[in-house]
Amino acid sequence: MDQETKNKIEKNRRETSLKAMYFNRFLLVRYMSALFFFSNLYWFFTLVMSRSLALILPLVLMIVILISVAEQVRMYGNHTNQAKYTYYCFLSISAVNLLLIPIILFTPLFQYLYPFIVDQSASRLFVVGILVCGLCISGFILFRLHNIRHNKDWHYKRLQRFENALN
Repeated sequence: MDQETKNKIEKNRRETSLKAMYFNRFLLVRYMSALFFFSNLYWFFTLVMSRSLALILPLVLMIVILISVAEQVRMYGNHTNQAKYTYYCFLSISAVNLLLIPIILFTPLFQYLYPFIVDQSASRLFVVGILVCGLCISGFILFRLHNIRHNKDWHYKRLQRFENALN
């Protein structure tokens, strides 16, 4: 193998490494997107089996999450720190969780939203606990997206060191 071929291979390896490192800044965001997607999918299927019209809520959330996932997939080709749709996705998840908490605690709509769960105070508190966990996770992801947007995440610092080492 001649030197020119070796240089091309090395250049491709560096570019691929950089692309993967930029993409990995959003790794936790992608995992949490999957968590919320499958949680809403489960909720959606249980509402379908219960024949509840409340199935629109998890369906809309899944569509919003899929738009976010599409944005994240596109990021592999062109690395950017601006994940606008992903930000709005987690903002939507936070808003829905915030709206559901008082509805579950103070209205009779619990059985309509969760017909597969017995309507007891312990059940309501359990669901509120899950929503609070979801709120904390989405809040953390929003914080993470803010840091990525402003290049304050530790992945970016590691990426800068790697780029400097390449030059």
